[in-house]
Amino acid sequence: MNTLLTLMASLILCISANNLWANDNSTTEPQSTTCANCHGAKGNNQDLQGPNLAGQNHLYLIKQINVFSQGTRVHPLLSSDDFNLDTDEINHLANYYAGMKPDDSLKQLSKDGELIYSTCADCHGATGEGIAPFPRLRGQKPAYLKQQLVNFKTGVRQNAVMQAMSVNLSDEEIKLLAENLGSQAHLMQ
Repeated sequence: MNTLLTLMASLILCISANNLWANDNSTTEPQSTTCANCHGAKGNNQDLQGPNLAGQNHLYLIKQINVFSQGTRVHPLLSSDDFNLDTDEINHLANYYAGMKPDDSLKQLSKDGELIYSTCADCHGATGEGIAPFPRLRGQKPAYLKQQLVNFKTGVRQNAVMQAMSVNLSDEEIKLLAENLGSQAHLMQ
């Protein structure tokens, strides 16, 4: 019972914090161009492998900055030194990218894609827009989404919920999800 109350209090705190930080709407470009080198100045990258940050949930961005800076999540192009930021800088960076307009288009999911995605909608939203503190999926590149699902499925990327959700997905289902959610799905077909 105490665990349930703690979990509920944490969720309420996250939602409240999300609303507070989202109202900041800071659009002043961050001083560092480190992120822009790979993710684009406005958070819409041209690299089909990497994620778009524009419009991403800022709580999710804060979490990812923290796990990269702590070395819990690794990427060959990033080091924990890339995230030598204080709390205010992290909040500003997350608010900046969360406030940018994502370069995506809402498309109708295929019947098969819709059926598979229905288990994802509780956390990632009916249209992939993301529900705090979970990430926005709509508009991400299919190759990036596919790789992340494979990373969760194989344990390369650690998250108990995502590992449980992806472990039973077939390669075809992963491909279908990625193609249906990605902004560049028409390039993959």
